[in-house]
Amino acid sequence: MDKSIQEQINIEIASNKMFAAIFFDPFEEEDIDIEIKSIEIEKLLQEKGICFGIDTKLLRTLEKTRKPNHKYLIAQGQQPIIGKPGKLIYHVEINKEAKPKIQEDGNVDFHKLDLIENVKKGQILVTLEPPEEGTPGINIFGESIPAPLGKSLRLPQGKNTVISEDGRHLIAAIDGQVSLVDNKVIVKKIYDIPSNVGPSTGDIDFIGDVVVKGNILTGFTVKSGGDIEVYGVVEGAYLVAEGDIILHRGIQGAGRGKLKAKGNIIAKYIENSEVEAEGEIHSEAIMHSSVKSGAHIYVEGKKGLIVGGVLRAYQSITAKTIGSSMATVTELEVGLDPSILEHYRLLKKTIKKLEKECKQTEQAVELLTRVQKNGESSKDKQQLLIKCTRAKIQIQQQILKTKSKIEELSPLLEMKNQGIIKALQFIYPGVKVTIGNSNISIQEEIQYCTLYQEHGVIKIDVYR
Repeated sequence: MDKSIQEQINIEIASNKMFAAIFFDPFEEEDIDIEIKSIEIEKLLQEKGICFGIDTKLLRTLEKTRKPNHKYLIAQGQQPIIGKPGKLIYHVEINKEAKPKIQEDGNVDFHKLDLIENVKKGQILVTLEPPEEGTPGINIFGESIPAPLGKSLRLPQGKNTVISEDGRHLIAAIDGQVSLVDNKVIVKKIYDIPSNVGPSTGDIDFIGDVVVKGNILTGFTVKSGGDIEVYGVVEGAYLVAEGDIILHRGIQGAGRGKLKAKGNIIAKYIENSEVEAEGEIHSEAIMHSSVKSGAHIYVEGKKGLIVGGVLRAYQSITAKTIGSSMATVTELEVGLDPSILEHYRLLKKTIKKLEKECKQTEQAVELLTRVQKNGESSKDKQQLLIKCTRAKIQIQQQILKTKSKIEELSPLLEMKNQGIIKALQFIYPGVKVTIGNSNISIQEEIQYCTLYQEHGVIKIDVYR
């Protein structure tokens, strides 16, 4: 009785239609070698609708060699490729780290640490690139499989930032310092320094307000596009602000400290420093300093002391005590714009310097001219004569320009304000007072007084 020797071919298809496996039932008579043509397998695959990813090499192998009940991967689909995810492009440097620079001479520069990233209102901080479409796949039945879009990202919007109308850009809503906090980009109007300004911070140059909780050490600079507020002591440092400067303790400049503000300056004390404000200056004590105000200088409070140095104010200077019993030289000037007066004096010094240089150059030209007339001039001396003559002409032109500027300023100096100086307690000998174009030197101690100018004469009246 003959037994069937035909082998059963089985196709198994994955539920996701991405794979197909083939396997064969065991032979009924193991000693009979049955050959199956690849075309038979192909026909079966076609009947199942499988048309993509068929392993033709495996088909040829299975014609001769195969294992019973062993599953062979006969067809495999192509998986879709996910698109590239969205991308955030930062146009600013976030959370900078202090990196002291080594100079050519080997010294380390702790001033320019570049810790602050200033941004302007309307500046683009971050750009969002949208995700890209991926590559579609195909299953073993030849059906297309849509490709997933790349992962979408969100702009890291934080405080004081806005998103553009097209949703692609993160923009600064104010001027300030940009930083990353809790994975959000924020812009801070105030730059808060919890410790000293020194080697750990470097010089500060911030577009907004600066608050320093510690001291500002000698040799360091703080520049602010707004106000500067310092809770510690300012040493021989340089502070410049577009707004006000407020020193809760004061400045001990040691001849190196300098404050400059377009607004007002308020300091508990000012010592051995150069201070200039377009607005008012308020302090409890000003000692041995150069102080200029475009308005008023008020030295009041517990001490209310002015001693040593030069103080200039456009409108008034008020203090409890001016000078000292030791006749310390102290100069006060009111009634003229300090900035114009300083510029005028600088031009006057420049004229003197240029006239001296011009005289020296003229003498050199005269000497070289005599030598040339006597026939003793060499080629080098002739070249020197030409050089000195050119220098003389250039200096003369500079003198003319400087004199022209002085003439322009002169009318402004005539626009005197009715400036006054007031002392609630004492003005000591050694104090020189200038009001407008008039001046006096205090020879005897006076008290409870107001000094003003009338008809070109400085008068002393009671405190009012």
